[in-house]
Amino acid sequence: MAVKLILIRHGESEGNARRQFSGSQDVNLTDQGIKQAERLAFRLRKLPVDEVYCSDLRRSQHTAEIIFKNHQVDIITNSNFREINFGAWEGYTFEEIMAKYGANTEIKLWMSNLPEEVHFPEGESLSNFNKRVMKELNTLVGKYNQKRINKTIALVVHGGTIRVILCNALKINLKYMWNIEQHSTALNIINYYEGQAFVRLINDTTHLEDWWISQQSGLD
Repeated sequence: MAVKLILIRHGESEGNARRQFSGSQDVNLTDQGIKQAERLAFRLRKLPVDEVYCSDLRRSQHTAEIIFKNHQVDIITNSNFREINFGAWEGYTFEEIMAKYGANTEIKLWMSNLPEEVHFPEGESLSNFNKRVMKELNTLVGKYNQKRINKTIALVVHGGTIRVILCNALKINLKYMWNIEQHSTALNIINYYEGQAFVRLINDTTHLEDWWISQQSGLD
């Protein structure tokens, strides 16, 4: 028996469009982000899903509502699946943070590829972020693995949240999490069987490519 986890990053947000650190800031999807979610909704329109979870931030909730509006399944929000809290960095671009905190230790650690040691000013550490996300995910997956029930669960969350989950599944050090690309509405799939994680798909955005849409037009 296995749990199939469908991991989806939210559509483009206003923070993404401005290249700002959003983290726990509650920002909306852009028009482009809505269109991206609609394309993924079309791609997953026939996918059987037992449960849908998302973070409690608007960009995740809105994306989940668009993708799964016709699946007749409740969307359950959970604050433990939020993006990492960037604290004082939130609302700023990388260039603006460099200008404001250029001599700050956290910026130096970030640039030296040691993000696991970073505790964002007035925000969250990567270590605590990892514990928060994985405790919730392990509880969610574990209750079905213990009962030996097959389940397909969708989780619509944030780039950082997905990267942490993938690092744990692949047994990769967290300091490499930012080397895993996660584009807007990226699709990822992990199968959990007997406590083991098997990664099937990472950062798939085929649904955003025009050639794919044109080939699907005659299906229904």
